Amino acid sequence: MKLIEIISLAAVAVFAASCEKTENQNQEPETVLSEAVAGTYTGYSTAEFQYSSTPMVSQNQTLTVTAEEGGTVSVSYTSDTWGTFSLTGVAVTESNGSYSLSGSGKTVMGMSADSQSEYDCTLSATVKSTEDFTFTFDIPAVMGGLKITLLPGNPPAELLLSGSYTGTLTMSVMGTAMDPMEEAQVSLAAEGDVWTLTLPEMGMGTMSMESISVEVELIESAEGYTLSAENIEAVSGETSITGSLTGTVSADGSTMTLSAEITPGAMPMAINVDFEGTK
Repeated sequence: MKLIEIISLAAVAVFAASCEKTENQNQEPETVLSEAVAGTYTGYSTAEFQYSSTPMVSQNQTLTVTAEEGGTVSVSYTSDTWGTFSLTGVAVTESNGSYSLSGSGKTVMGMSADSQSEYDCTLSATVKSTEDFTFTFDIPAVMGGLKITLLPGNPPAELLLSGSYTGTLTMSVMGTAMDPMEEAQVSLAAEGDVWTLTLPEMGMGTMSMESISVEVELIESAEGYTLSAENIEAVSGETSITGSLTGTVSADGSTMTLSAEITPGAMPMAINVDFEGTK
């Protein structure tokens, strides 16, 4: 073989090796699914069960996903309301940049440390990032079927505040108070941007009134939320109700205070109604 041919072959070999090295360098590393979803997820949770018409909301929740050998992950979630969830061997799949997690494990929950029990639970989750996710735990043996969902960010007001508040309601006229109503229930509900407050049946005799529903304005503040209705036009049974109302709900939606002046029909003086309750 001539020298020029040897040099040409060597040059071709060097060029081919250089191209292969460059191609390998330009290839993106293979994504390990378990590592892609590993991390800490923070947000709020909703709990749904058959005994409540509105979900129970818990804020400042944290869930951790840890990569395991073999491509699966473990999921750990401790709720200050619902207990501890521990799942291992959770499968991870990917489609169009979104990851799906599914698996089963155990949860330990109870009304107190002495009454805790272990229950089976399943998990289904969708993860796009630590800012965009949904983790749902199903516990069929608790409360007729309990579903807890963890979502990012802060809960919307309609989830956080809606529901029934139970507490003490007092009525008075010109400084004379009736016996307080214990275990009175005041409800707050939202439909779109419209908030409705419902006072329970109250009073006795000529001061007896059926439940009253009032459309209120809700405004968020640094301390929580304020409720107000400057000109009440409502009905109690067949009796027209006029008056005004102010109130507050705590930032976590757990407590409510109200103060109202209401006048049934042509009654010459207003009835003062005060309420303090918790959800």
